[in-house]
Amino acid sequence: MTTGNVDLETCDREPIHLIGAVQPHGALVAAAENSLVIQYASANLATFLGAPPEEALGKTLTALIGEGNVSQLLDIPLDPTTPELLRPWHITVEAPNGSSIKAECLPHRHGGFVILEFLQPELKPAPVWEDELLRRGIISELVKPGALTELAEASARIIRDVTGFDRVMIYKFAEDKHGEVIAESTDRPDKFLGLHYPASDIPDPARRHFTLNVMRSIPDINGEHVPILSQSGEIADASSSQPLDLTYSKLRAVAPVHVEYLNNMGVGASLSISLITNNELWGLVACHHYGTRLLSSSRLRFAELLGGTTSALLQSMENTLQLSKSIEAEKTAYQIEKMARSGASLRALVEEHASVLMDLAGAQGLLLTLAGDLMEVGSTPETSLDLTNLRTLVEDGVATTSHLSSVIDMDEAQKRLVGGAALLELSEDGKDSLVFLRSEFRQTIKWAGKPEKIETKTEDGITRLSPRGSFALWSEERRGKSRPFDALDRDAFRILRRALFALNSLEHERVALEAQKAAEAEEIRLRHSMLEAARASSMGELASAIAHELSQPLSAVANYVNACRQEIKNAGVEMPPQAEQLINEAVTETARAGDLVRRVRNFISSGDLNLDYINLEDAIKQGVELALVSHELPRLRVNFLFHDGVPKLLADPVQISQVVLNLVKNSITSMENSDLQVISIEMARVDEVVQVRIRDTGSGISKTQRKYLFEPFHTSTTNGMGIGLSLCRSIVDAHEGRIWAETASVGAEFVFELPIREENNEHSG
Repeated sequence: MTTGNVDLETCDREPIHLIGAVQPHGALVAAAENSLVIQYASANLATFLGAPPEEALGKTLTALIGEGNVSQLLDIPLDPTTPELLRPWHITVEAPNGSSIKAECLPHRHGGFVILEFLQPELKPAPVWEDELLRRGIISELVKPGALTELAEASARIIRDVTGFDRVMIYKFAEDKHGEVIAESTDRPDKFLGLHYPASDIPDPARRHFTLNVMRSIPDINGEHVPILSQSGEIADASSSQPLDLTYSKLRAVAPVHVEYLNNMGVGASLSISLITNNELWGLVACHHYGTRLLSSSRLRFAELLGGTTSALLQSMENTLQLSKSIEAEKTAYQIEKMARSGASLRALVEEHASVLMDLAGAQGLLLTLAGDLMEVGSTPETSLDLTNLRTLVEDGVATTSHLSSVIDMDEAQKRLVGGAALLELSEDGKDSLVFLRSEFRQTIKWAGKPEKIETKTEDGITRLSPRGSFALWSEERRGKSRPFDALDRDAFRILRRALFALNSLEHERVALEAQKAAEAEEIRLRHSMLEAARASSMGELASAIAHELSQPLSAVANYVNACRQEIKNAGVEMPPQAEQLINEAVTETARAGDLVRRVRNFISSGDLNLDYINLEDAIKQGVELALVSHELPRLRVNFLFHDGVPKLLADPVQISQVVLNLVKNSITSMENSDLQVISIEMARVDEVVQVRIRDTGSGISKTQRKYLFEPFHTSTTNGMGIGLSLCRSIVDAHEGRIWAETASVGAEFVFELPIREENNEHSG
C-alpha cells in the first residue's frame, strides 16, 4: 500500500484494489489478454506451481500451465459477473522437475489481463455436501420463514454450521450507511446482536468491493502479505508505474487499516458474504473466528450459495413489501382521483382523505398549500414552518428528511413536535405542496464502541486514521429526529405525488379556463356593444338619408295637392264638401309621413352574434347559393378553391354567409354586361387567420367608388342604397377581422380575414 500524509478521509479513498499483494494461502499470475505473456506473478508462485516468479515472468501461460490447460482456459467464460461468484477450475500442471501438481484455479479477465489465482485443492469432497440434515435444514429453516428476523436468524445459524466460524452475524445497512446486527449465531458469551456499527467502519472502497464480489475470505488476519512482482521487479501496488488492478481477486491482501480493525476486535479470521437486493448492497453476513480458519473450496461455495439464497429471499421480501405499499398508495390515489370526477376540489379531497394519507406516510401531521392557502391537519406546530430549505432536497418532486431541524430553522416548540418531514411538490413552480410531518422519535442506540475514528501520529510524524481501538458498549440517546423515511416511503410518495400533481394541474386548468371563458364572454359583450353602436350609427345615417331623400317629394306632394285645390277655386268651380275633406286629409297624411320619416332617424335596431365553432366552407357555400337564387346571368360560372389546413372558426355562420352573399351579389351585378362571367372564391389559412378572396370579371371599382367603398349609402353598383359593403365591414369588425378591396387588373377582388381561436373542448365534436 501507499504511505504518506493521511487525513481523516484517507481510508475512504484508499486504493485497496491496487494493494499489490495476495494472502499467503494462494498464488497469482496475470498475463496480457492478447498475447498471454505473463506480466505479473506473486512471490510464492513456486509453492503452488513449482516455478518461481522470475522463471514465469515474460513467458506465456503455455510455458507455465501447459498447452492443454490454456486451450481449456480460452473456452471458460472469464468476464466477471455482477456480482462476481466463485468459479473454480481444477487443473493439473507439470512442474519444472517433471512432477504433476494439482491446483484449484480461479480465473477471470479484468483490465486487459487474464488473472489466474491458484489454491491448494481439496483432498476429498467435503462431507457438508452429503449432510442430509443440513439440506433439510436449508429447506425447512431458510426458505420457509416469511419474516425478515426469522430469515436472518436461520441464515446465520445455517452458515455457521457450514463454515464452523465462532460467530456469524447478519449485518443490515441503514440509509445513512451505518449497520446493525439483526441476527447472530454464536456460542460465545459476548453478544453483538442489536449493536450498531458506524458507517465509517466500512469505507466506500470496501463497500464497492462487497458489491462487486459476493465472497471475501481472510483465513489469517495477520498472515504475511505476498507481494505481486512485475517484469521490471517492482511490486505492483498503487505506488508503482504499472499497478495491477485486483478488483475481482479472491486472494487480494488485506488493507492494514482493516487488519488493525479486526485485531482490535480480537478476530483471527473472517469471512464476508455480500447480501445484495435489487443490485444494491443490502447488508453482509459477517463471520468471525478467534483463531485462523481456512475453508475448503466446497465449503466456501456452499456458503456462497447460502448467501445467494438469503439475498434472493430478502429481495423477494423487500419487493413484496414495496409492492404492498405501492398498491396501498395506488389505491389511495385512485380513490382520490375517483372522487375528483364529481367536481370536488383538491383541498376538499385531501382533507377528507387526510387520515388515510397520514397512515400511509407514517405521519402525525399534514400541511397542504394550494394557491397560497394553507390547510393544517393533525399534529402541527402553532408557528408556521419555513420549509424553503427543505425544497433544496427535492428529487423527482419529493424531499424527505428525518432530521428537519438540521435542514430548516426551528424553534424549541417546533422541534418538540416535529422531527422529520416529507414534501411533495404539487405544481411546477413548487408553490403548491403537500407536507407530511413525523413526530420526534426518541431512540437509544447501542453502538459497538464510540462511532468515531481515531487520528494518530506515527513515529515519523505522519498523521493517519486508525480504526476504533475499543468496541466497548456505548449508548447514544437520539433526540430531535423522527423515524427515518426509507425507499418504500419515497416510492409511495412518488405515486401519491403523481396523482395529486395531475389533479392540481387539472384544477388550475379548470380555473384558468373559467377565467378565459369569462374574459371571452366579456369580450363578446363588448364586441356586441360595439356592433350595436355601429348598427345604431348606420341606422341613424340611413334614417337621415331617408328623411333627406323623402322630405322633398313629400313636401311636393303636399304643395301639389294644395295647388290643385287652389286651381279649382280659381276656376270658379264649387268644391264638393267630400273632395275638400279628402284634399285636407291628403295634406295632413303627407305631413304625418314626413314626421314619421324624421322619427326613423332616432330608431336603433339591435342584434346579437350567435357564435359557434363553424366550418367556414359551409358558410361560404350557403352565402353563394343565396346570391345565385335570382341571378340572370346564363353564362355565370363559380369556381371554389378551398385549401387544406383550415380549422373551425368561432363565428356567426348566418352573419358570415351574409358577408359572402353581399359580395357575390355585387359581383353578379357588376358582370351583367361582361362577356366573361366568372366568380372565383378562395379560402386559405395565413398564419393565425383565415383569408377569403372573392374575385369577379365584372366592371371593377372606380377610383371614386374606392374612396368611399365601405361607407354607408355610397353604392358600388348601378342600383341599391349603398349599405351592403358597410354592413359587411360591421360584421367582419364584430368578429375582430378585417375586410378590404385589392387592386385587380380585371374586375374586382374583395378580401376578408377572420382570426383563428383554439377550439375549446366544449365546442369540439
